[in-house]
Amino acid sequence: MAPAAAVVGLLLGAPVALLLSYGFAPGGSTQADFSDGATLENYAAVLGDSFYLNIILKTLWLSLVVTAASVVIGWMLAYFLWRAPERFKALLTVAVVAPLLVSIPVRNYGWMVLLGDTGLVNIALQKAGLVERPLKLMFTDLAVVIGLTHVLMPFVVLSVMATLERIPANLPEAARSLGANRLAAVRLVVLPLSVPGIVAGATLVFCVAISSYVTPALMGPSGAKYAATLIYQQFMSTFDWPRGAAIATILLVVTAMTVVLGLGVVGRRYRHLMQAH
Repeated sequence: MAPAAAVVGLLLGAPVALLLSYGFAPGGSTQADFSDGATLENYAAVLGDSFYLNIILKTLWLSLVVTAASVVIGWMLAYFLWRAPERFKALLTVAVVAPLLVSIPVRNYGWMVLLGDTGLVNIALQKAGLVERPLKLMFTDLAVVIGLTHVLMPFVVLSVMATLERIPANLPEAARSLGANRLAAVRLVVLPLSVPGIVAGATLVFCVAISSYVTPALMGPSGAKYAATLIYQQFMSTFDWPRGAAIATILLVVTAMTVVLGLGVVGRRYRHLMQAH
């Protein structure tokens, strides 16, 4: 493990440590000047300003929504693939994860074509007589949720599929032979056994969603409305690197705390569920 640990420490640990150090430098420049010592002014400015806090909380909330949507849709797709005939399973799996082969900006521009004021969705709604004028779908929080869910949902499919493949295929039939209907067999047998895959996929989706920059920048409202775009603005527009480093550090801590809390809650419920069964 030593070579792998060295590579991770060099390529990940060192940049993160440098980022953390910038957060304790006086703000207003692209330099970390510690001649007068370290300071907490950047963290105090961020945590004491409702503007920054609202953006971080909004990013956290949208990431949780994207995670929930990805888990629901991804689990259903994974279950469908698991139960699909063997001769079609490989082809269907490729079709589900095919979006991973397309770059994120291309997928986002595809959604722009669908959700724009003159996009296919608004045209269909107007022709059906459901709306009189185009709905504001693009450059909204809803568009960001849709775009991120489309981008990240395949990760849940792959994680859950890996867990479902270890479940004997005749186990749901065994449950049905003991009196459970199809829905009860899925809810009481398959779903609990797939929890490890759900947790792995949800963790990956959440961590990527909360730090995503491209999709919010292309499909979201203009300006620094999300944490990643705010950090980018601090580094590349206002050139206040210490302030940007402080925001990035706070986002990192929020992400880690959310993941640890979520894993703890799910882990306890999963162990309780397994003991009950």
